[in-house]
Amino acid sequence: MKVPKSNTFFELASMLSKIYRDEADNQAAAQTIKNLKPDQQQAFFDYCKKWKVAPMLYIQLKKEDLLHLFETSVATQFEAIYSKVQQENERRNTEAVKFLAEFNKQGIEVAILKGNLFIHTIHQDSGYKKMNDFDILIHAKDWPKVQAIYDTLGYIPLGFGWSGEKQKPAKFSHVGTSFISANHHCIIGTQWGLKSPSSRYTLNIEEAWTDSLPFDFLGVPVKQLSPEYNLLHLIMHMGIYKCGIRDCMDVYNLLLAEKNWDEDKLVAIFEKTNALEKAYFTLILSNICSDAVDQSLLKRLIPKKNNYLIKRLKSRLRLYEKTGDFQDAYHDYFQKIEINLFYFNIFPEFHKKAFFYGKILRLIFWPKKDIVLRLSDLTPQHSRWEKLLALKRAPRLVFSLIAEEIGWTFTLLLFFKLFFDLLLSLKNYIFKQESYFDYLKGRGISPQEIESAVRNIE
Repeated sequence: MKVPKSNTFFELASMLSKIYRDEADNQAAAQTIKNLKPDQQQAFFDYCKKWKVAPMLYIQLKKEDLLHLFETSVATQFEAIYSKVQQENERRNTEAVKFLAEFNKQGIEVAILKGNLFIHTIHQDSGYKKMNDFDILIHAKDWPKVQAIYDTLGYIPLGFGWSGEKQKPAKFSHVGTSFISANHHCIIGTQWGLKSPSSRYTLNIEEAWTDSLPFDFLGVPVKQLSPEYNLLHLIMHMGIYKCGIRDCMDVYNLLLAEKNWDEDKLVAIFEKTNALEKAYFTLILSNICSDAVDQSLLKRLIPKKNNYLIKRLKSRLRLYEKTGDFQDAYHDYFQKIEINLFYFNIFPEFHKKAFFYGKILRLIFWPKKDIVLRLSDLTPQHSRWEKLLALKRAPRLVFSLIAEEIGWTFTLLLFFKLFFDLLLSLKNYIFKQESYFDYLKGRGISPQEIESAVRNIE
């Protein structure tokens, strides 16, 4: 890779997002901050807020006694956003204790996943990152009992899902329908796997359970995945485009926090789960931010195939060389498609389903210009020819993005199913089916309240 263009904001934010730095790094960070004029300091905060790393940087700036180097108005903004995130996360944790305690009483084994675990194990600070929900791993056989506990606590399902929310776990999925607490403080993501079984990853979840470790969550005995499986989980869920400092920092801070990594064991797990290319993709980008990944590990992961992931990585690195910030290609287009799938499922009427079906097709086949450019990792200074090629590639890249999450076979089946579900919904004009909103009103719940509660998911 060529020497990338210097980008002060990306370099400073990356450096300060690490849990450990040497004195030379801290001195370099201090000097960089001192060199920023007041308007540049404000611009740096805006950059950190945009990329959702401001809470983490506040913690590190306080820890290293660097916050005072910012103008008071800027330092106050860092503190305010951290305090808001900390309060939200602590309220979520307080609510989580309720259902985790019930799980414990009923003998339901549960493991805390990702950020809600790292709050306690890596950071010892509940405000390091805004969380969308509280992800937990259970055994598939316990899903009916878990739903019964949620019902007893008055929690509300977020939609009806494809299946599984009031039935047995769906074989093609690794997650159940999300639930939200009655006070709206906690959205719970309950899963019995770490990745969709229809994806290309081949994970034996029982091996992950066997390798798990005991953990005390605010007085409730639960489980945590081993460091190796926590890293694998982060790697498998790293977005192809939704990957920036915020997403990568869990990876490199986990690597920094655990001192005794067994490289042979890691590589063996990546091989067994068919995650070698995704591991290489994730660790290369994480290393740009942190320089925390051993070169010996990266050498063992060098891919032999130039597949979709590796092509996207090479394209991202070319962008990084030009701009000094690989986040310039960042987007969460997959979530946009997911949201429209969610709405397609909760409305039983044909005309409403047709509206969201049309939106899904538009998102795939006619993405907007900004997304077209980001899908091909192009800078604003692109040529007309590059734009034409990007327009041509866009639908294929969107399909590839979906297939990376759920597999090509299931992606194609999904679109056939959507079409037939749309046709079958015509019968609801004769035989009326309860919609999700009817269900909420039947429980005396305002649909607008639920919509407001989930609106700030990032």
